[in-house]
Amino acid sequence: MDELREAVERAELVDGHAHNIVALDSSLPFLSCFSEASGKALAHVPSTLNFKRSLRDIARLYGSDLSLEGVQQYRLDSGIEIITKICFKAAGISTVLVDDGLVLDKMLGTDILPCAGRILRIERLAEDILDQGIKNGIPWTMDTFTDSFLARLKSYPFSIPQL
Repeated sequence: MDELREAVERAELVDGHAHNIVALDSSLPFLSCFSEASGKALAHVPSTLNFKRSLRDIARLYGSDLSLEGVQQYRLDSGIEIITKICFKAAGISTVLVDDGLVLDKMLGTDILPCAGRILRIERLAEDILDQGIKNGIPWTMDTFTDSFLARLKSYPFSIPQL
């Protein structure tokens, strides 16, 4: 059992569905990293057990004060590259598959990640095609949309099974 435990603890992990990392000065509230709450509901996040435990773990990892302000100050002082390396190393994550269909302000490139691939969110691609058509006054039919959609899919660096 000890050998199995040791092997599991040494195994590198793949995060199979992550979202882009944003700059520290992004409008995305840091509290939203602890909850799916938004707007006024974010005010209640600090009273949740998930937040309290996560804050304790992050403060210990960073060696910062055990407070939201202490963690945030450490993040600002250290910079996004350093805290990203610390977190990925501690979690044992070697590879990240990024779903960048969630649009956030000040999204950073994947160059600060250990090894990254992209997940194409096809519904986002469809939205972009439809929005572009509306903006350019293109009247969509099922055939013209399908042609445009397949052409855009084929432009991505992966194989698509023949339909």
